[in-house]
Amino acid sequence: MSYTPSPGQAAGADAPLQDFSRCHVGFVTLLESSLRLPEMVATAAGARACAADVVKMFRDRLLAHHDDEERDLFPAVLQVVRPGAEEDRARAMVEQLVREHREIAQVWQQLEPAVQGIANGYLPRLDATLLHELVRRFNEHVRTEEEEFLPFAQQVLAREAGDMAALGLSLHRRHEVQEVMVTAAIYGAS
Repeated sequence: MSYTPSPGQAAGADAPLQDFSRCHVGFVTLLESSLRLPEMVATAAGARACAADVVKMFRDRLLAHHDDEERDLFPAVLQVVRPGAEEDRARAMVEQLVREHREIAQVWQQLEPAVQGIANGYLPRLDATLLHELVRRFNEHVRTEEEEFLPFAQQVLAREAGDMAALGLSLHRRHEVQEVMVTAAIYGAS
């Protein structure tokens, strides 16, 4: 419930009383807006958690995922493609995907300080246009991999069961070592 002086009160009162009345209106207005503080705190907490999750995803998983593709998956496919059109198609796709990895990493590098700041509870300026660009580029990249490259890779690697098994083992071992290192860091081993 807010208090607003009636027009007659403000017009007929002496100047000092008008000042008091104006103060009351300001106080009431600000206090009423404070009722939104719990909602704002929840929104801020959600922003911090989301930012922390995005930073962790990039640092711990997404960039490592791109590295796995470039070190293991792409070379495995290029090694078994048939010369000619199949090889040309594979090389073009791999070049495009690697280029996209670099572009995504570059955009992330520009955004990371602000996102990390939000995760730390600060309110830095976050470039919304650049954030939208990152999401757009990543979604397009994933669509290309899912709809074009991975079905192609599956078809090519299926001809060489040993290459598929070696790829799986290589990825498993790398992630197994990473999990051991993370566990060691958590428990203070050096």
